[in-house]
Amino acid sequence: MRLLLLSMYLFLFQDKVPFKPNEEFDLKLKFEFKERTHTDPNKVSLDPTNGEVQRNRGSGPLPYLFLNLQVLKQAPSEIRVKVFEAGKLAYNKKVDLNTIIKLDLGFTDDIKDRVSAYEYTVMFYTEGKEPVSRIVVYFHKDGTYLVNEQVRGKL
Repeated sequence: MRLLLLSMYLFLFQDKVPFKPNEEFDLKLKFEFKERTHTDPNKVSLDPTNGEVQRNRGSGPLPYLFLNLQVLKQAPSEIRVKVFEAGKLAYNKKVDLNTIIKLDLGFTDDIKDRVSAYEYTVMFYTEGKEPVSRIVVYFHKDGTYLVNEQVRGKL
């Protein structure tokens, strides 16, 4: 019980990790057109949603999104980068100026419909695993996307 209270206290009162300045990184969205793969015909879904039924129908090529992130300026304490996709760890490596982090985000309709992840947090850590800075990419339901709470464009 004491451990739970202590962890809640630390979580609620710890300082937020600051955003990495925009001039220290380059973030690009790359669009491609891909065919949606059909679900396995031998698999039965007892309660498919309307969106799932529409997605499983052949609709031709759809816009598919990739994210490329390159660090342009690295603080000496930024040793490791971790990318969290909807709270789950998606990428974890040492970082340098030559590293380009490539993330497969999925179909744009799935991002807007909240079928796939719509928030990505890039955290930079020290060698002692303490957070130094972060980049947050968030996609709204209307397709508008924000980087560090600043509007960057629309899907």
